This record gives sequence, structure tokens and C-alpha cells, in this order.
Amino acid sequence: MKIKDFFKSLTKTRLLLIFAGIFLIGDFTFSFIQYYNTPLFGDLAGHVIPDNVIQPVFDDPFGFNMLSTGETHSNPNRFFVHWALADYFQNIPLWLQTFTNPINSVYLASAVVKLVIQLLFVYILAFFISGSASPAKKNFLITAVIIVPLFQAYGYWSRMGIVDKSIVYTFFYALPLVILMLFFLPVFKLLMHGRKITTVHYFYMVPLLMILPLSGPLVPAVILIVSFLIFLDLFFQSKERNLVAFFKSVPNSFYILLIPINLWSLYSLFLGFYNVNYSGEMISLAERFSRLPEGILSQLFHSLGFPLMLLFIGFNTWQIKKINNPDGKKLTRILIWIGIFALLYILLLPFGGYRPYRPKIIRYDTFMPVTVVLIYYFGASTYFLISHLQTNNKQKYVAAVILCLLIFTIADMKGIGRNRCERQAFEKMAHSTNSIITIPKDCFVLDWQNMHDYTQSETKAELIYYWRITDKKILFYNEP
Repeated sequence: MKIKDFFKSLTKTRLLLIFAGIFLIGDFTFSFIQYYNTPLFGDLAGHVIPDNVIQPVFDDPFGFNMLSTGETHSNPNRFFVHWALADYFQNIPLWLQTFTNPINSVYLASAVVKLVIQLLFVYILAFFISGSASPAKKNFLITAVIIVPLFQAYGYWSRMGIVDKSIVYTFFYALPLVILMLFFLPVFKLLMHGRKITTVHYFYMVPLLMILPLSGPLVPAVILIVSFLIFLDLFFQSKERNLVAFFKSVPNSFYILLIPINLWSLYSLFLGFYNVNYSGEMISLAERFSRLPEGILSQLFHSLGFPLMLLFIGFNTWQIKKINNPDGKKLTRILIWIGIFALLYILLLPFGGYRPYRPKIIRYDTFMPVTVVLIYYFGASTYFLISHLQTNNKQKYVAAVILCLLIFTIADMKGIGRNRCERQAFEKMAHSTNSIITIPKDCFVLDWQNMHDYTQSETKAELIYYWRITDKKILFYNEP
């Protein structure tokens, strides 16, 4: 069969699915290339080869010893994410060296886990929006195409970033958040579609009851807020106004799952008060709140990404209300809950302390839960309109959506070769016979900044040797 005859034999639907599949494969492939070309950045060495700041987390994973002795240390409520990061980079790069050289293995390990996290985000969101678990289904593919360009590796990343440029931040923020979404997925399926939580769900959800609250700085607060809003929504929908009768009407699975994870989350937040990170650089709670408005404005209007997404969300909501469809009403109701969640979450951020690298309290990483729910609503409302608009209006709307997605896609066509300097430094170490070498100024190797004292590279050199990039420990420093 000739190519021309082949395309004639295809229906418009099949052709659409083919192009959707090609687009998704192309987008994920380019994301992988971006991740593979991204520097490792700072903090990694001290986490993989635990230094004296990180080691206490491994010695006291649940914080019990700290509470009994009164001794404080860094990140007392984040053991599982510390363990995941250390275990991954202690083992996966060495395993990958079966197929490639040591330098490539490190960047490959980083790229693989970032891509897997992005795939999980897109899959869960597309599954939840479309109602289909199969990536081969039309509704799933269309939904995935709508949301995938909003995952920015570079482009608008500084405000919309989900998968971080820093692999450490990716483990601390994106990874626990996407696992939390996996935890809540059966809960929301029960709420919205009446699908029961099965034994299979309990099999992975019960271990996460303990793991999630001790996995990253944002997760406990998100758990508490989402759980509170779930019970509030159940109460508003219930015909029972007697509290005792209402609590009896709540599904037993919610009590089995949500009460333990919330109690453990409260304990995690309590442990957080013993975090010694930046304790000497604290500012008052009132001043932290005073910086919120500037942080919100910077987050939402610094670049085109967020305003464009919010513009579409506003337009979509307006159109959905005009259609007056039961599913549309459900969507607008979800948007109200998203707004309440965002408000409560933002108001809690100042209580999380102050970091000098986040002077405005809000930054892309702390704002990530809000970004994710907005991406969800963008995808859900866009897919709804594509499915329900009349033909003439649909064509114009789809053209506008394609233009929007092209803007996001083109903005993110960056990132190739960003780790060239770091790679060259690794190559220099690999072939050096000296015990101390210099690397170019502004070439950051496993660091955030220039390093002019070679003794500060001790842990980094140990990790580079552990990865078999060098055959001995080679210390290094930046040229003046």
C-alpha cells in the first residue's frame, strides 16, 4: 500500500490519535534530552555521601531520639526523601555503567528519574481528567496533549517549574508530590465517581500513610488541607446536618486512610519546628506575611506562562457556565475548591519559616501544589469545552488552544548543552594525575556557586570517586 493510500484509509479520529501519540513521544523525548543536559547543581554530594549535616537524619529517621534528648538537626521530618535520593544515586549510576561510561551514567540516572516523575504527573492528571486509565484511548491522549506542554524544563520554569533543574529539589518536591497524588487518586475516584477503594489500593496506600508525611517539606500541609476540604465537601453535600449522623455516613475507608495520615502529618509538622536549617536567619512571622503579596505578584506575572494559563482558565470557566451542563457545574464547583485550597495553602506558607534563597516566601517550588491543581483545571476545562462546544465555535476554540500549547512548547525549546562545563570538569578530573586541580570560573560542579577553597570539595570529590569517574579523590576549586 502506498503512503498516500494509507493516509486516505485512515479516519480523522485515527489520524488525530497518531498525531497525538507522535506529539507526546516527541515532547517526552525532548524533555529527556533537556534533563540529560542539565547540570547536577548543589547539595547532591552531601546527601548521597551523607555529611555531618545530613547523617543525623539517617541515624534518627522518625525523630524519636531527637525529641527524647532535645538535640536538634537538619530536616528531621524528611527521612524518606533523603533515603530515596541517597539510595538512588549510590546505586543507579553504578548499574548504568554496565551500558555507558561513568560520566554519562550520572546524567543518565538524573534524566531517567526526572522523566519518570514527569510521566507520572501527566499520567495521573490525564487519567483523572479523562476517566480512562489506558494511554491508547482517545480521551486520554487528547488530555495528555493538552497538559504536557505546561511541564516546563526551562522556558517558564522559574515560575511554573514542576520537575526541577536541580535533581535534589526534584526529589524533595516533585517526587513526594506525585506520590501523594497516587495516594489521593482512589480517594477522589470514590468522591467523584463512586468507585470503591479496593484491596489493591490499600496494598500501596497503607505503607504511604507513614512514608508520605516524612517525605519533603510540603506534603504534610497539603495532606491536612486536602483532607479538611474533603470532609467539608462531604458535609456540604450530605443531607445530614447532625454531626453524629454525618460522621456515620462518611465511608469507612476515609477514616482508615485519612485519620492516620493526618495524625502522622501533624507529628511531621511538629518535628519541623526542630529543624535547625537557617535558624539563625529567621525573620518575624509578621514580616513573612508582609512579603506574601510581592511573592504572589512575582509568581503570577513574572513571565507569560502563568498569565496565559490563568487567562485560559478564566475564559474556559466563562464558557462552561454558558453551556449549563451538569458536568460543567461540577467543574466550576471544583474550581471553587481549588481556590479555597490555594488560599489556605498560601496562608500557611509563612509558618514554614524563612529561607534567604526564598526572600518572598513564595517561589516556584513552594507554589508547586497550586501549580499542579491549576494545570489539572486547565486540562479538565479545556477538554470539557473541546467535547461540548458546537462545531463552529469548537474549531475556533481548538485553534486558540493549539496556539496556546505552541507558545508553551516553543518557550521550552531550550536547555541543550547546559551541563557542558560540568562535564568538561569531570573529564579533566578523570584524566588528571594531580590531587588538586582548578576548574574555570563560574563552572559549578555539584555546587550552586564558585568555590575558591579546595578543601570545600572534599565530599564532592569523594562522590565523584565513588561514581568511578576518577580512580582517586581529586579536590578542585574555581579559578579566581
